Amino acid sequence: MTLLVPANPLRPRRPDDHFAPEADAARAAGIDVAVIDHDALTRGDPHHAVTTVPAGGVAVYRGWMLRSDQYAAFADALAARSVTLRTNADQYRRAHELPGWYHQLAPVTPTST
Repeated sequence: MTLLVPANPLRPRRPDDHFAPEADAARAAGIDVAVIDHDALTRGDPHHAVTTVPAGGVAVYRGWMLRSDQYAAFADALAARSVTLRTNADQYRRAHELPGWYHQLAPVTPTST
């Protein structure tokens, strides 16, 4: 398992300061950590974004929110490196976008009267 976190824009080999404590904790627990270029993801260059991710294995993304299409491109770029995201693009879309999750929560969501 590899934890993927956004890179620090000023120090691209290091995790973004916001995610650095989680990256440190993961490493301390024996989990591999790789940084991704979040800016490249959001500007439509997912293959560049994942160049530092080691090939092969399963990964979990813990980072800034992405649009569903950006996450799908991210998953495809990782798949080209034989890396599988633990949350696939369809699962991400369903959890991220209102039409995907609302029906799951509607029974327990109070409505105004």
